[in-house]
Amino acid sequence: MRAYRSAVLALVALTLAALPVAAQDARTVEVTPYVAVGSAAASPVGAAITFPVTSTLSVETDVAYRHGEGRIHALSSSTSLLYFLPRVGQATPYVAGGIGVSQYGAPVFSSNGPPIGAQPRLATTMNAGGGLKMPMNDTLDLRTDARWFKSFGRQGSEQFRVAQGISFDVGKR
Repeated sequence: MRAYRSAVLALVALTLAALPVAAQDARTVEVTPYVAVGSAAASPVGAAITFPVTSTLSVETDVAYRHGEGRIHALSSSTSLLYFLPRVGQATPYVAGGIGVSQYGAPVFSSNGPPIGAQPRLATTMNAGGGLKMPMNDTLDLRTDARWFKSFGRQGSEQFRVAQGISFDVGKR
């Protein structure tokens, strides 16, 4: 639990330290609907909203959906920091890391052993990865994102996904 608290405090400190610089930046909020492929239990569809803090740091919120265990419609949500690296040609690479929550189905067992269903539960998750952002025009970007997800708790698991999405600007540039 102490490690989680330290990670959250570090995330908040980094975000707050960069806020005074945000007023000097003309970047806009971006919305990115995406589809993904990945390991079992990875979310295949979702949407992310990216809020610029500085020219190289953004805060991203993400909501994803997957068909879970035992007919559960599992949602997940996370908040991540994106750090944009120097451009390579037209592409802008970035690294990402964050925390969130994820729904999963915990098995319900019958009295003689086999599972008879699933009960919805929540797990704390963390993610790490990176991606590339490639401009298509003034308001659209093609974004490829690869992430590793780790959920904690009794039914903790790991997933990996590669997502492809189109980012569009919301607001003024």
